[in-house]
Order: sequence, then C-alpha cells, then structure tokens
Amino acid sequence: MSLKLYKINTTLNHPDCMAGFKKNDDEIFSFFRLDIGNEEKIKRRRLEFVAGTGYTLENIEKTDYIFCPSALLFSKRFVEKIGNLLREEMKFFSCRLVCQDVSLEWYAAKIILRIPIIDKEASTYRTLSDGERVLSFIKFRRDIEEEFFIAKDKESITDFVVSELFVDICKRNGLLIDFKEV
Repeated sequence: MSLKLYKINTTLNHPDCMAGFKKNDDEIFSFFRLDIGNEEKIKRRRLEFVAGTGYTLENIEKTDYIFCPSALLFSKRFVEKIGNLLREEMKFFSCRLVCQDVSLEWYAAKIILRIPIIDKEASTYRTLSDGERVLSFIKFRRDIEEEFFIAKDKESITDFVVSELFVDICKRNGLLIDFKEV
C-alpha cells in the first residue's frame, strides 16, 4: 500500500502570509533548497527572516509552518515536539523570524531525504527557447512504497511532499499546519 502525499501550508489565510530572508541572499537559497553550499558556514551565520505583513504577533502563534522561498520555516514548538523524529530526513537551523519588529525564535529546515516522488510520465512540461524541457504541472507518484515523513524529489530538488505519516504525527502533537493532498 502506498502512502498518501501532501503539500504543507500555513494555517493562516492571507496573501501576505509568507516570509523572506532579511537580505537577498543566494547562498541561503542555494543551501536550503538546492543542496549547494557549506553547512558549517551556514551554522556560523545569523539567519534572520522577516514575516510578511499577513502575520501579526497574535496570529503567528497559530501556525507552526511558514512558507519562505529560501527555506522552510518551522516554529520552535514544532522542532521541540517532533524535530528529533525527523532528524534522518530534515536538518533544523536556529534562526530569528522578525514579526512586527519583534525577533522570534524559529527554525529554518533543510530537507535531506531525496527520493523520486514526481511521476515524469503524468507530469506536463514546457519547452524553453533553448530547447530544454522543464516541468510546468507536476503529478506525484502514487506507487511510492518507501515509508518517509518528508522528502524532496531526487531530480527536481525544489519540489517536496510530506506523507500521511507526517500529517499524523503533526496532528497527534497538536501542531498547527494545513495539509492538502496531492
């Protein structure tokens, strides 16, 4: 029996409910999303992200995940409750998340588990002017037998999913994350 796959979202519904790195920084994106860079160098840096205007000091407590193009951001509560369980699939790096000029303790996460999750045959592609084919609409495999919590695709490494195991462990621990089956 294969696992159901999901995308994760913040629990808050507002167009500006995301975060960004305080300064435009290719090194952060490369390390967390593209698996390029030096972990020790990242550990020595002060990681500081800024919450979008959709977040307030009151409502940011109502989510344990915030989308950020540079890195996935999880609350301190998330890491304390299930971070150790996910240690084979994710690494967490302490960071500051600035919300309404207040610096909060959060964690930037790097997904380390890479497996083929994209159904290449069912997905659609577009062709760039140089002839390169790129994914335009992703379909995920339905036949994944391997058990996991969170994984990114082996080739298209910016694309990731969580499994029903991840959903279950979050719900059992009262973590505030929305899930959408893919």
